[in-house]
Amino acid sequence: MKYFNTNIFVALLIFFLSPFVFASLSISAEKDEALKFIENLGNKAILMLSNENYTEDQKISEFEKLLDQGFEVQLIARYALGKYWRKTPKIKRQEYVAAFRKFIVDSYASRLGQFGGEKFYTNNVREDGKRGFIVNSLIETPSGTKVKVDWRVKKINNALRIYDVVIEGISMVITQRDEFSSIIQRSGGNIDPLIKKLQNF
Repeated sequence: MKYFNTNIFVALLIFFLSPFVFASLSISAEKDEALKFIENLGNKAILMLSNENYTEDQKISEFEKLLDQGFEVQLIARYALGKYWRKTPKIKRQEYVAAFRKFIVDSYASRLGQFGGEKFYTNNVREDGKRGFIVNSLIETPSGTKVKVDWRVKKINNALRIYDVVIEGISMVITQRDEFSSIIQRSGGNIDPLIKKLQNF
């Protein structure tokens, strides 16, 4: 009669299952990291907007720091340009990305004074396939209105970065892509009018 060696069985089980266990632990750690990343960034933004000692220029400066710290502006700009990105010469891409960043800063700068007293909550994070993670959050206004905001994040050069923001189901990237595509189409496929419009927003 042969005896089954349980030690060998356990060893074999660990050998075959460990890659899946470690992968699961790794994903869990990355999800926690993504959640904390958005929590920290959101709380910094809320503190900045609520700081009554900041002048308008100081708030704009702080907003730019948060933008560069948390957002992958070039990737967002690329996605927003859609199919026209590949058709655009490299030097024009650089000009467009710079104009796109200026557009983001200018468009939010005009609204910064409207904010203050908001509360920020993160409540979930889930995998988004190979694209990274989606972090769910709620922003509560002083009047009690709750706005659902989803943050799409991925690791780029070993650092988590935001590449899209979905507000109440509406993607910032897709919205901009539709608008930009319309401008380029009306211009016969020429990107220059879009760049000029972004620069002069």
